[in-house]
Amino acid sequence: MRDFPIVQVSREIGLRGGSECVAYELHRAWRALRINAQVITSFATESEAREGINLIAPWLSDWSEWGYLTTALALPIFTLLATMRVRRDYRAGVVLSHGDSLAGDVCIVHAVNRASLAEKRRAGYYQWLFNPANLWVAWRDWFMLSRGRYRRVVAISERVRQQLKEYYGVPDEKIVTIPNGINLSRFSPDHVKARNEMRRSLGFDESTPLVLFVGSQFRLKGLEVAIRALARMKTQAHLLVVGNDAANGFRQLAKELGIAERVHFLGARKDLPEIYPAADAFVFPSLYETFALVCLEAMASGLPVLASRVGGIEDYLRDEENGLFIKREGQDIAQKLDRVLADAELRARLRSNGLKTAANYSWDKIAQQYLRLFDQLMMEREAATNGGIINQSALSTST
Repeated sequence: MRDFPIVQVSREIGLRGGSECVAYELHRAWRALRINAQVITSFATESEAREGINLIAPWLSDWSEWGYLTTALALPIFTLLATMRVRRDYRAGVVLSHGDSLAGDVCIVHAVNRASLAEKRRAGYYQWLFNPANLWVAWRDWFMLSRGRYRRVVAISERVRQQLKEYYGVPDEKIVTIPNGINLSRFSPDHVKARNEMRRSLGFDESTPLVLFVGSQFRLKGLEVAIRALARMKTQAHLLVVGNDAANGFRQLAKELGIAERVHFLGARKDLPEIYPAADAFVFPSLYETFALVCLEAMASGLPVLASRVGGIEDYLRDEENGLFIKREGQDIAQKLDRVLADAELRARLRSNGLKTAANYSWDKIAQQYLRLFDQLMMEREAATNGGIINQSALSTST
């Protein structure tokens, strides 16, 4: 049994998505193994995740609801307070930061900020200029990554690994690629009852073809091109849009294209595990991704996935095998959606292989990859204390 604590640092922990969901699932998996897993956070959304939670500055959780400026202030305040707590209380453990601490052993890079902004500039997307939090993130990432503040940096995809080397000069030997995982008990194709009930609640019968889009930052994730594709489809499908972003411009686009009655904005939802099985296909023409967990959630729910060839999606989606790659253009997406919705044999193949792919990304398996990394780091620390001698047999066993 491991005799050292594992301490995650994440400004938020819970199931609302993003890095906070990764922190939650890792914490849950380690606590189930009776490991001394702790989390330093300001906000925990799930009541069952209270064990091992250490709150600091919980009042910061309200600030993100008030806009860009308060969020820009909350980020550095939490990071500085968390860094002080780590240095004071957890020197004997392994500290895993989700980018919210300036000290620690391992940092998970969920997004490479410089690479993301470069893609946005190429696409003519400049709304990020109005968010002052980008100034803090730019400095933080330079300080953490370019200056080597961590013993290891975890890249959640091979694309992220390459971007860490390109944009921040992180040595390849310091980077470990560990993907994000999927909660297979939450996302499952067996929710037949949920499918029927969800369709009824949304006003659809079983015969209506439903295409699902999930993601915030609608423009970056490709909602415009998904709506244009819907207008070009031969199939009279409906598009369900789940995500928290301003929808007025996209509603207007759907109206101009004459398909307003077939585009349905559901807002941010907490019942995604029930929404996925209600659809017939999942479309995700995103401009930039590091992993795109939503595509794996869709696969685990039994949906055919049509996604752009970006970021971590390239690591697990195999064209014509467990999904289809799409271009960010309406005609290509329309043709492929029509094909999927009309071909039961193709849907069955994509569904079957997608379920097999998702099974390889269970959180239990991902949590074990982190544990092997932590064991290696503790051996290196012990070796440094003992004059640089590493127990090679123990090291090979743990990794």
